[in-house]
Amino acid sequence: MVTVVQVEPGEIAIKISGEILASMTRYEWVARGPSGEEFARGAFEMGLATSDWSASWIRRGPIPLSGEDGEPLPRPADRLPRTWRTMYSSPPTRFRRAFAIQGELTRARLAVSARGIHDVRINGQRVTDDELAPGWSDYTTSIEYRVHDVAPLLVRGENVLSATVAEGWWAGYLGYDTRRPSRLYGEQPEFIAQLDLVVEGRSVRIATDRSWQTGEGHIRVADLLMGEYHDAAFRTDWWELAGFDASGWSAAAETGHAGPDLVGIQAPPMRVTEERSVTTIAVDGPAQLFDVGQNLVGRLRVELRNQPEGTVVTIRHGEMLDEGGRLYTDNLRSAEARDVVVCSGEPVEVFEPRFTLHGFRYVEILGAVGRIDDEDVTALVVHSDLEIAGSFQSGNELVTLLDSNIRWGMRGNYVGIPTDCPQRDERLGWTADTQVFLGTAACHFDVETILTRWLSALYSAQDERGCVPDVAPRVPHNTQFDEAAPGWGDAAVIVPWGLYREYGDIELLRRHYPAMRAWVEWVHRENGGGLWRRALGSNYGDWLSVDEHTPHALVAAAHQIHSIDLVARAAAALGMGEEERLGKRASHLRALFAEEFVAPDGLLRGDTQSAYLFALAWRLVSGADRERAAKRLIAKIEERGNRLTSGFLGIGLLCPVLTTLGRGDLATRLVLQTDYPSWGYSIEQGATTIWERWDGWTRHAGFQDVRMNSFNHYSLGSVGEWLYRAVAGIDQTDASVGYRHLHVRPHLDPVFAPVHSTRRTTYGDVEVDWDVDAAGIARVRVSVPEGSDAVVELPGLRDLVGAGTHEWRVATRSG
Repeated sequence: MVTVVQVEPGEIAIKISGEILASMTRYEWVARGPSGEEFARGAFEMGLATSDWSASWIRRGPIPLSGEDGEPLPRPADRLPRTWRTMYSSPPTRFRRAFAIQGELTRARLAVSARGIHDVRINGQRVTDDELAPGWSDYTTSIEYRVHDVAPLLVRGENVLSATVAEGWWAGYLGYDTRRPSRLYGEQPEFIAQLDLVVEGRSVRIATDRSWQTGEGHIRVADLLMGEYHDAAFRTDWWELAGFDASGWSAAAETGHAGPDLVGIQAPPMRVTEERSVTTIAVDGPAQLFDVGQNLVGRLRVELRNQPEGTVVTIRHGEMLDEGGRLYTDNLRSAEARDVVVCSGEPVEVFEPRFTLHGFRYVEILGAVGRIDDEDVTALVVHSDLEIAGSFQSGNELVTLLDSNIRWGMRGNYVGIPTDCPQRDERLGWTADTQVFLGTAACHFDVETILTRWLSALYSAQDERGCVPDVAPRVPHNTQFDEAAPGWGDAAVIVPWGLYREYGDIELLRRHYPAMRAWVEWVHRENGGGLWRRALGSNYGDWLSVDEHTPHALVAAAHQIHSIDLVARAAAALGMGEEERLGKRASHLRALFAEEFVAPDGLLRGDTQSAYLFALAWRLVSGADRERAAKRLIAKIEERGNRLTSGFLGIGLLCPVLTTLGRGDLATRLVLQTDYPSWGYSIEQGATTIWERWDGWTRHAGFQDVRMNSFNHYSLGSVGEWLYRAVAGIDQTDASVGYRHLHVRPHLDPVFAPVHSTRRTTYGDVEVDWDVDAAGIARVRVSVPEGSDAVVELPGLRDLVGAGTHEWRVATRSG
């Protein structure tokens, strides 16, 4: 029995009595209060310990060219219109193992993983609704597996356990290095499975080994970036069922036994979370163009009716239309995002790829005979199935659309790991993107597990010096990103600290503290105790700023000091005794910062919005210099007609800093701005996600450089955190973690009204509603969960309240 003891409201301690928990064993738990009273109970089941794996990794065996009689085996001709990128792509491997169950089955657990991505079935039925499993991790150190209860899928008598395994991240195209574009981890996909049964009280195990059979089928190409090709001529019916003649298949090849790199699933799996209809917007001969109405990530399901046998239907995906209303794909670079099916001639044929992923809003279907009805095309949305953690609703349509664009951008880029873009040939876990968006991400979804998982990949790539790469997982055979840039590598500090603040898990902070400390010490050593001038990596600066260029040296120094401050705070929270030493270092660097970057008149070198944002947000200047910096920031924004200039690193600080300065009104004008550059400008051009750059498309210049122009890229959407924390007012005090002590201070501007927002915290749901009537009277309602309290600040009022729902009416203007 596992006992959960409540220490105080919202905090528990776990006491495990008895022996070490055993693999694949169910345990019940009971939660008791301080005086022993029971207040909850439940159960969990353990996964597989490394020592309890007996399965081997297997891959496709040699394909037999002739039968037992020596005659050549018949083989259909490849009728697919391959491109030079898919010319030599191999079909996914099919694995099957037939076995019998004689007697009553009382328990069945299947542990499964792949070097690649798998679709596992028992007797032809999918084992799980997980997509693209097991996802991408740092395969050099770990590959995730998952355990499934498969008893409902098994029958008395003959059964078949089968899997189709595609190349995925393991051997498919990954990243954009043309020198080594694919097969970065291995040459071909591999599979591992262990099915443990209890039949008539006896344990029976079916594990992957050379007794399994391997073959291929109608899926001829399956690549995450290039697409998926089907040819009905290669179809092998009933191969997943008992009785199938597999005499033409080959025996699997064993490549090694399960090892310590197999770890249990660390975060919610990817799933199809939504289906969306489409609308035909153009028909041009054999080409039919559809609009999904939303830039999303996933795939299409198409019902092809009455297509003659051998008809080749091609599906192309894109985010935008060009000036002539045609599908725009130039910005995809080498990613073809192209699915192909050679039809069977049956009256109805359903095409739905399983092993590819596209970022798109528009779809072009070519080659079909006759017009395809809209009802026969469905877009399937795929992303990590994270628990929704918050909602934000405003009476202002532009703000509502902005929040929607931010949420959709996150959905499309949280696919196993947080990526930078989902459509082109990149899709990497860029560190700066992740750290600047963390606060906004946590407002929308529960990201604790997925970002903890991502940190494992980041830290596994941290070298002995303490340096981390620009991307995680680190891409093998590519050293371009091994030394992280300022603002990028600082994710090693900012992300774990941000997770601690959001979720209050002190053990998470304790586990990551050595890596956090190692990063700042590496920067310190490389620069001889001075400002960050050497070991700058690619040194991107305030990436994709517009009309202003913040000196890279200032960006580096600002992030250097900020990271030291956060490590010092972490040291204090953990009782490490290093906060004083680190604090002195930060003070020394602040003095150097002032000497280097602050002019006698208080202007910062570069005189950019982002420079002042870094200085004000992270206390890099003080006293009169701080006052001058604040005035200059405000003046620069107003002189530009309430328009921004900041790039990736500065934009998330813009509205929060202005609000702290008492200029929430100016932050509001920036958010509601529709002139270029602004969030509203892209919305007015039809954006349904956040663009990578402010000038992705403009009325005066058209499309930006195709070498880097994503229309689904969440980084500039880090303003979303301000909507929750400032406009709705759901925040916590500086000393609080996990929202134990709330700080509710809504920005009661009627232009946003009415506002309704929720946040799920470790203590429960927080809810804030507010509205302002024509007389300027605001009604504010706040719900505080058990275990939390809240400081509520409204015009002319400051109140401390406990759990429960509270309401106030206040005047928002005098007179």
